[in-house]
Amino acid sequence: MLISMYVKDFILIDQINLDFCEGLSAFTGETGAGKSLLIDAIGILCGDRINTSMIKQGKEKAMIEGVFRIPQNHPARILLAESGYDMDEDTIVIQRTWTHDGKSIARLNYRTTTISLLKKVLSTLVDIHSQHDNQYLLNNKYHLSLLDHYLNAQTLSHEVTERYHVYQSITRELNESLSNDYNEDDLEFLTYQLNEIADADLKEGELETLEEEAKRYMAFEKISSALSQCVSLLNGDQGANPAIYEACRLLENLNEDETLIQSHDKLLELYYALDEQYQLLYDYFDHMEYDEQQVNTINDRIFTIRKIMRKYGGDVKSVMMKHEELERKIDLILHRSDFIRKQEIKQKEAYDAFYEKAKLLHDLRVEKAQELEMAIVKQLRDLQLEHARFHVSFKEIEGNAHGIDAVEFLISMNNGENLKPLQTTASGGELSRLMLGLKTIFTSLQGIETVIFDEIDTGVSGSVAFAIGKKMQQLSRNTQVFCVTHLPQVAACAKHHYLVEKQQNQTSAITQIHELDEPERIRELAMIASDSISPSALSAAQELYQKAQV
Repeated sequence: MLISMYVKDFILIDQINLDFCEGLSAFTGETGAGKSLLIDAIGILCGDRINTSMIKQGKEKAMIEGVFRIPQNHPARILLAESGYDMDEDTIVIQRTWTHDGKSIARLNYRTTTISLLKKVLSTLVDIHSQHDNQYLLNNKYHLSLLDHYLNAQTLSHEVTERYHVYQSITRELNESLSNDYNEDDLEFLTYQLNEIADADLKEGELETLEEEAKRYMAFEKISSALSQCVSLLNGDQGANPAIYEACRLLENLNEDETLIQSHDKLLELYYALDEQYQLLYDYFDHMEYDEQQVNTINDRIFTIRKIMRKYGGDVKSVMMKHEELERKIDLILHRSDFIRKQEIKQKEAYDAFYEKAKLLHDLRVEKAQELEMAIVKQLRDLQLEHARFHVSFKEIEGNAHGIDAVEFLISMNNGENLKPLQTTASGGELSRLMLGLKTIFTSLQGIETVIFDEIDTGVSGSVAFAIGKKMQQLSRNTQVFCVTHLPQVAACAKHHYLVEKQQNQTSAITQIHELDEPERIRELAMIASDSISPSALSAAQELYQKAQV
């Protein structure tokens, strides 16, 4: 959910700093006051386009910053973790700034980020109700996904997807076999390639080992000369080790002074440590041997490995994959008809296994679709769409990774009216109520934390407006809800009420937003309802407020 927001020099907003809570928050104000500016600012945090005309007149840049709380195990956390963000905290900070020269910066947790990542992350958290953003509900290509959210059968869906991929892989191999028409010349060349790889007998890590050994042989003279001098310096007639030993011998019987005793002991330790290193270096030097035949063998092997890797893929793993591919092709040429027959059997078995799970998923979808239909119709009844009918239409298809169902939501708003696709039926106030009803069902299932309605109540009044307010109030029990409204029936249902005001002088206009306390809310409701704060208007507003808050 959106916890707080800071906006500076954005269109008519000079500077605002707002804290938000759970529940339903309503934003009201006179026409032209800028009620939708805050919604526009949230949209920009979600990745909407910006332009220089959005910078307040006379200012160099605009800035919008929002703090969002993300629940544990939310999909947004996975997206952020995959993008390298540490999610030990429960919140993220998103900031966008832009200047008159067209430069803009997007930051996530104070790191520069991309607009595409903002869109991905915020689309899982925030749903802004507008004509554009509602398309996913109206578009039938999303209806199966929405039904599956309601279904909550991820394990079965995953099994269907896995089995379809197995079937698809076998089908792809079969089609490749049928489309390829190899001849005897192909067999001869493929066999040559197979034998060339097999004879090379590549092993993982072998090249690196050989190159290290070759490097040591190339440095043989340098190493040998250095070790010879080193051994002589350590243990020759004038070497370090004999000198230290002689010093120890001279100090050995000087027991009269503690300092001399400690020096003797430390020199003796040094002598043994140095002698150990001397023996190690001497043994290494003593066993050094330059074998020209071995050097040639190593270089020939390195040449062979590099040639095969260069020819068949670039690394050992790719060469082995090429080897397997060649074996399959050769087997196909030698036993083509038998291979195709076996592949066709495997294909049928794979499809039957897929269909078995897909049919279980289909049956569950049909069962749950009936529950969904009743749940949505109940929502629409609450919104005074008494004659609305909602239906989930199924059409069986051959199959894909989602099963054997093509799904479309159908709606009828009036008695005697045929069921039709959503996008061809409802309009105006009916469409807004339909969207609200659908979102009441699907929002929490999709993990959406904040839902924003910008004047969803346009074209309605009276009891319908009150029904919309109560439905948003119901939705806000599990999801943070913002609404921009011009109706007192809707604003009265809010848990928090913000007044948007435009203060104007001869040179400029500034939009300000502040939260109202209860007496201020009653006064604002009276003004919205009757443009009056007379005792009767205030009394009616108080009655409406008390009714709405029940």
